[in-house]
Amino acid sequence: MTGTQTLSKYWMLTNEFTQNPYPVLDHVRREGPVRELSFPDGGRAWVVTRYEEAKAALADPRLSRDIHVHYRLMSRRTGRALTPPPEEANHLANLEPPRHTPLRRAISFAFTPRRAEALRPKVERIADDLLDRLGEAPEAELIAGYADPLPVITIAELMGVPADAWPDFLRWSTALRTHSPTDGSGVLDRNVQELSAYMADLIARKEREPGEDLLSALIHAAPENRLTPTEILSTGFALMTGGNDTTASLVGGVIAALLTHPRERARLLADTGRWGKSMDELIRYVSPISNALQRVTTEPVDVGGVTIPAGEVVVVCVMSTNRDTGQFPGHPDRLDLDRVKPAHLSFGFGIHYCSGAHLAKVITEVSARRLFERFPAARLAVDPSRLRYQQNVVVRPLEALPVLLRP
Repeated sequence: MTGTQTLSKYWMLTNEFTQNPYPVLDHVRREGPVRELSFPDGGRAWVVTRYEEAKAALADPRLSRDIHVHYRLMSRRTGRALTPPPEEANHLANLEPPRHTPLRRAISFAFTPRRAEALRPKVERIADDLLDRLGEAPEAELIAGYADPLPVITIAELMGVPADAWPDFLRWSTALRTHSPTDGSGVLDRNVQELSAYMADLIARKEREPGEDLLSALIHAAPENRLTPTEILSTGFALMTGGNDTTASLVGGVIAALLTHPRERARLLADTGRWGKSMDELIRYVSPISNALQRVTTEPVDVGGVTIPAGEVVVVCVMSTNRDTGQFPGHPDRLDLDRVKPAHLSFGFGIHYCSGAHLAKVITEVSARRLFERFPAARLAVDPSRLRYQQNVVVRPLEALPVLLRP
């Protein structure tokens, strides 16, 4: 894209952008740090595309993640009263201080780097079980058969969900990702109700018979860290949506990147100690998060010299910030496993930095390493140009990843 071309006002919503966003984002960054985006329903958003401005925006308390602020804005735009379901209105990703602070403190114990590492053997077992099933045929589809179920099963086990409910959790996770609050089909409401009923029953069972799992730990926490039943239920929803979707997108993206970068893959397989050191560069390059969760301005805010009025949606484009030459000099469009400290924004910044970042890294590292150790000759079954991404304003998952597992 050249600087003389004019973008559509719906520029980020086109299929062309979904499949290859980086030339457009490079053009937009050169023009300025903030770009307006229109929606077909008449609404708009302000898209922050440069790293420094994005980092400041993510830490600015005037850009609210409070779900009630967002629903009030949606109500005004649609002309009908919309209320956030309690399952989504009581977890830390959708709240601001003061409510956000005790919730983050209460669950932080479960997602420390040490606890994430302690889960590594369990993640390896899950990955090996999935690869056992895939390995029975010479060709495999790695999104539906590997990248999607691996984080769902891992997080379900983390919460103490029995194995016979894992298929339902995968179905609920998909529905929560693909249907919006304004969708009139009823699919979202139905799946929210089913998941809510299941989680409420599971929480009740773990109140009577606690186990060695996250839900039991939250239910039976010390009084100063104890959450309400609704907050525990809502936290389960947050893990199902934020945890599963972003990690599945990351797993699929990293595997696809290594399939198309055989030299880098060979370096990792030759020195297993490099996997952990290379994860941040892989995550930066893949950008599993298209855009950070939307913010709403509670008062006029200056972002990079652009004044955004109060009551406006602000979108931080993570894909763009992760390729900003101002932060990542020296060909940010290349995968460079020797890049020094690639401080990407894929897990956010500030008080809403992803609590599960360490676990997501462990799941992704294990998934890619186990796959290529088991099938070192694995290669794409189609030309890379035929890979397609789902259109989604938050995550960037591949639709499918067909792979030939053997020579």
